[in-house]
Amino acid sequence: MAEELIAGERRERRDVQRNMERVLQAAQELFAERGPDVKMEEIAQRAGVGVGTIYRRFPSKDQLFAAVREAVCQSTRHCLAQAADDTHDPLEQLRAIIMVQYRQSARQAALIDLRPNPADAPVNLDHPGLYASLHALLTRVIASGQRQGSVRDGDPLMLAAICLELLSPRTVQNLSRLVGDDVEAAADHVILFLSAGLAV
Repeated sequence: MAEELIAGERRERRDVQRNMERVLQAAQELFAERGPDVKMEEIAQRAGVGVGTIYRRFPSKDQLFAAVREAVCQSTRHCLAQAADDTHDPLEQLRAIIMVQYRQSARQAALIDLRPNPADAPVNLDHPGLYASLHALLTRVIASGQRQGSVRDGDPLMLAAICLELLSPRTVQNLSRLVGDDVEAAADHVILFLSAGLAV
Protein backbone atom coordinates (compact mmCIF):
# COMPACT_ATOMS: atom_id res chain seq x y z
CA MET A 1 0.00 0.00 0.00
CA ALA A 2 2.76 2.45 0.95
CA GLU A 3 4.67 1.58 -2.23
CA GLU A 4 1.57 2.31 -4.34
CA LEU A 5 1.16 5.66 -2.60
CA ILE A 6 4.81 6.58 -3.22
CA ALA A 7 4.56 5.50 -6.88
CA GLY A 8 1.39 7.59 -7.25
CA GLU A 9 3.10 10.65 -5.77
CA ARG A 10 6.05 10.22 -8.14
CA ARG A 11 3.70 9.98 -11.14
CA GLU A 12 1.88 13.09 -9.96
CA ARG A 13 5.16 15.00 -9.57
CA ARG A 14 6.24 13.95 -13.07
CA ASP A 15 2.87 15.09 -14.43
CA VAL A 16 3.21 18.44 -12.66
CA GLN A 17 6.74 18.85 -14.01
CA ARG A 18 5.66 17.92 -17.56
CA ASN A 19 2.74 20.34 -17.38
CA MET A 20 5.01 23.14 -16.19
CA GLU A 21 7.48 22.46 -19.00
CA ARG A 22 4.61 22.70 -21.50
CA VAL A 23 3.40 25.92 -19.87
CA LEU A 24 6.86 27.52 -20.06
CA GLN A 25 7.31 26.41 -23.68
CA ALA A 26 3.89 27.75 -24.68
CA ALA A 27 4.51 31.01 -22.79
CA GLN A 28 7.89 31.45 -24.45
CA GLU A 29 6.41 30.92 -27.93
CA LEU A 30 3.48 33.27 -27.36
CA PHE A 31 5.49 36.00 -25.61
CA ALA A 32 8.10 35.82 -28.40
CA GLU A 33 5.34 36.19 -31.01
CA ARG A 34 3.33 38.96 -29.35
CA GLY A 35 5.10 40.29 -26.29
CA PRO A 36 3.53 40.51 -22.83
CA ASP A 37 -0.01 41.21 -24.14
CA VAL A 38 -0.80 37.47 -24.28
CA LYS A 39 -3.60 36.26 -22.00
CA MET A 40 -2.99 33.47 -19.48
CA GLU A 41 -5.91 31.55 -21.02
CA GLU A 42 -4.11 31.53 -24.38
CA ILE A 43 -0.98 30.11 -22.76
CA ALA A 44 -3.01 27.45 -20.98
CA GLN A 45 -4.78 26.50 -24.20
CA ARG A 46 -1.52 26.17 -26.15
CA ALA A 47 0.05 24.17 -23.31
CA GLY A 48 -2.99 21.90 -23.06
CA VAL A 49 -3.55 22.60 -19.35
CA GLY A 50 -6.12 24.42 -17.27
CA VAL A 51 -5.41 28.06 -16.48
CA GLY A 52 -5.42 27.17 -12.77
CA THR A 53 -2.33 25.04 -13.36
CA ILE A 54 -0.46 28.18 -14.40
CA TYR A 55 -1.79 30.35 -11.57
CA ARG A 56 -0.71 27.78 -8.96
CA ARG A 57 2.92 28.34 -9.98
CA PHE A 58 2.73 31.92 -11.29
CA PRO A 59 0.19 34.09 -9.44
CA SER A 60 0.41 36.78 -12.14
CA LYS A 61 1.24 37.04 -15.83
CA ASP A 62 4.04 39.47 -14.92
CA GLN A 63 5.72 36.75 -12.87
CA LEU A 64 5.38 34.23 -15.70
CA PHE A 65 6.73 36.76 -18.23
CA ALA A 66 9.68 37.56 -15.93
CA ALA A 67 10.49 33.84 -15.51
CA VAL A 68 10.34 33.22 -19.26
CA ARG A 69 12.39 36.33 -20.01
CA GLU A 70 15.06 35.32 -17.52
CA ALA A 71 15.25 31.82 -19.04
CA VAL A 72 15.63 33.28 -22.54
CA CYS A 73 18.29 35.77 -21.39
CA GLN A 74 20.18 32.99 -19.61
CA SER A 75 20.05 30.84 -22.75
CA THR A 76 21.22 33.82 -24.83
CA ARG A 77 24.14 34.45 -22.45
CA HIS A 78 25.14 30.80 -22.79
CA CYS A 79 24.93 30.90 -26.63
CA LEU A 80 26.97 34.12 -26.75
CA ALA A 81 29.69 32.73 -24.47
CA GLN A 82 29.79 29.51 -26.49
CA ALA A 83 30.13 31.48 -29.74
CA ALA A 84 33.05 33.45 -28.33
CA ASP A 85 34.74 30.27 -27.04
CA ASP A 86 34.60 28.54 -30.43
CA THR A 87 37.53 30.57 -31.80
CA HIS A 88 40.58 32.36 -30.43
CA ASP A 89 40.70 35.15 -33.02
CA PRO A 90 39.09 38.27 -31.46
CA LEU A 91 37.58 39.54 -34.73
CA GLU A 92 36.12 36.08 -35.41
CA GLN A 93 34.77 36.05 -31.85
CA LEU A 94 33.14 39.42 -32.48
CA ARG A 95 31.57 38.13 -35.71
CA ALA A 96 30.23 35.04 -33.92
CA ILE A 97 28.78 37.12 -31.06
CA ILE A 98 27.03 39.47 -33.49
CA MET A 99 25.54 36.61 -35.51
CA VAL A 100 24.24 34.83 -32.40
CA GLN A 101 22.77 38.02 -30.96
CA TYR A 102 21.03 38.85 -34.26
CA ARG A 103 19.57 35.35 -34.58
CA GLN A 104 18.38 35.31 -30.96
CA SER A 105 16.88 38.79 -31.27
CA ALA A 106 15.08 37.91 -34.49
CA ARG A 107 13.43 34.92 -32.82
CA GLN A 108 12.73 36.40 -29.40
CA ALA A 109 13.01 40.19 -29.47
CA ALA A 110 10.15 40.68 -27.00
CA LEU A 111 11.94 38.49 -24.45
CA ILE A 112 15.52 39.73 -24.75
CA ASP A 113 16.11 42.57 -22.34
CA LEU A 114 19.22 44.38 -23.50
CA ARG A 115 18.69 47.62 -21.61
CA PRO A 116 21.49 48.79 -19.35
CA ASN A 117 20.68 48.82 -15.66
CA PRO A 118 22.34 51.77 -13.87
CA ALA A 119 23.16 49.45 -10.97
CA ASP A 120 25.08 47.05 -13.26
CA ALA A 121 28.83 47.03 -12.88
CA PRO A 122 30.15 47.18 -16.46
CA VAL A 123 32.47 44.21 -16.14
CA ASN A 124 30.59 41.99 -13.70
CA LEU A 125 30.03 38.68 -15.50
CA ASP A 126 28.09 37.31 -12.53
CA HIS A 127 25.38 39.95 -12.76
CA PRO A 128 22.13 38.49 -14.08
CA GLY A 129 21.52 41.32 -16.56
CA LEU A 130 22.11 40.41 -20.20
CA TYR A 131 23.43 43.89 -20.97
CA ALA A 132 26.15 43.61 -18.32
CA SER A 133 27.08 40.09 -19.41
CA LEU A 134 27.27 40.98 -23.09
CA HIS A 135 29.19 44.19 -22.33
CA ALA A 136 31.71 42.22 -20.29
CA LEU A 137 32.06 39.61 -23.04
CA LEU A 138 32.63 42.25 -25.73
CA THR A 139 35.08 44.12 -23.48
CA ARG A 140 37.06 40.92 -22.99
CA VAL A 141 37.12 40.16 -26.73
CA ILE A 142 38.16 43.73 -27.63
CA ALA A 143 40.89 43.83 -24.96
CA SER A 144 42.20 40.48 -26.19
CA GLY A 145 42.29 41.83 -29.75
CA GLN A 146 44.19 44.90 -28.58
CA ARG A 147 46.78 42.72 -26.84
CA GLN A 148 47.17 40.65 -30.04
CA GLY A 149 47.40 43.78 -32.17
CA SER A 150 44.32 43.06 -34.31
CA VAL A 151 41.99 45.61 -32.66
CA ARG A 152 42.69 49.33 -32.59
CA ASP A 153 43.60 51.20 -29.41
CA GLY A 154 40.90 52.75 -27.29
CA ASP A 155 39.03 52.16 -24.08
CA PRO A 156 37.66 48.58 -24.34
CA LEU A 157 34.70 49.50 -22.11
CA MET A 158 33.69 52.34 -24.42
CA LEU A 159 34.27 50.33 -27.60
CA ALA A 160 32.15 47.49 -26.19
CA ALA A 161 29.35 49.93 -25.30
CA ILE A 162 29.40 51.30 -28.86
CA CYS A 163 29.16 47.75 -30.24
CA LEU A 164 26.24 47.03 -27.92
CA GLU A 165 24.22 49.84 -29.46
CA LEU A 166 24.14 47.86 -32.71
CA LEU A 167 23.09 44.63 -30.95
CA SER A 168 19.83 45.65 -29.29
CA PRO A 169 16.69 43.79 -30.44
CA ARG A 170 15.20 47.05 -31.67
CA THR A 171 18.25 47.75 -33.85
CA VAL A 172 18.16 44.16 -35.11
CA GLN A 173 14.53 44.65 -36.18
CA ASN A 174 15.18 48.02 -37.82
CA LEU A 175 18.24 46.89 -39.75
CA SER A 176 16.63 43.59 -40.77
CA ARG A 177 13.68 45.49 -42.27
CA LEU A 178 16.10 47.46 -44.44
CA VAL A 179 17.37 44.25 -46.04
CA GLY A 180 14.03 42.55 -46.62
CA ASP A 181 13.68 41.01 -43.15
CA ASP A 182 16.88 39.01 -43.65
CA VAL A 183 18.49 38.91 -40.22
CA GLU A 184 21.64 37.20 -41.53
CA ALA A 185 22.19 39.98 -44.08
CA ALA A 186 21.64 42.63 -41.40
CA ALA A 187 24.16 40.89 -39.15
CA ASP A 188 26.66 40.74 -42.01
CA HIS A 189 26.38 44.53 -42.50
CA VAL A 190 26.98 45.11 -38.78
CA ILE A 191 29.91 42.68 -38.76
CA LEU A 192 31.54 44.52 -41.67
CA PHE A 193 30.91 47.91 -40.07
CA LEU A 194 32.28 46.96 -36.66
CA SER A 195 35.19 44.94 -38.06
CA ALA A 196 36.27 47.92 -40.14
CA GLY A 197 35.88 50.26 -37.18
CA LEU A 198 37.77 48.06 -34.73
CA ALA A 199 40.49 46.59 -36.93
CA VAL A 200 43.96 48.05 -36.87
